[in-house]
Amino acid sequence: MAWNPPRKKLRFMTVNKPISNPRECEMKYLTALCMAVVIMGLPGCGSGVSLPPVSPDDVEVFMVGSFPTESYKVMAQLTESMSLSTPDQEVIEAVKVRAAEMGADALIIDSLRRTTEGGIETDLRQEILKIIEARAIYFPARHPELQQ
Repeated sequence: MAWNPPRKKLRFMTVNKPISNPRECEMKYLTALCMAVVIMGLPGCGSGVSLPPVSPDDVEVFMVGSFPTESYKVMAQLTESMSLSTPDQEVIEAVKVRAAEMGADALIIDSLRRTTEGGIETDLRQEILKIIEARAIYFPARHPELQQ
């Protein structure tokens, strides 16, 4: 018969009571961390501005590296993915339509890439997609009804 050393029970202290299960301690920290991330991310989810929808033709597009000269505010972060065979203009148009539904004045394209760009793909069954990441924005100066 093999010799088994005696096990010491680990005890972690909290403000309220000792925790005898290290897993319970990990879960409390993980829950607190997740809540902090969610709470910190909420202000970046949008400006809270509600504008009437506009025509997609009225939405200006600023390609990667170009920015509007007038002051703007971000309404939403938009991401769209389509088949690799989809033309770039069609991918941009899809995001432009979503921005128009929000009433955005313009769209700033942050990136237009493929799913495998910048990495080594080991799953050859994965479909390669085009992904566009953009910001729907509005210009406060063009909306006097929003100014207080």
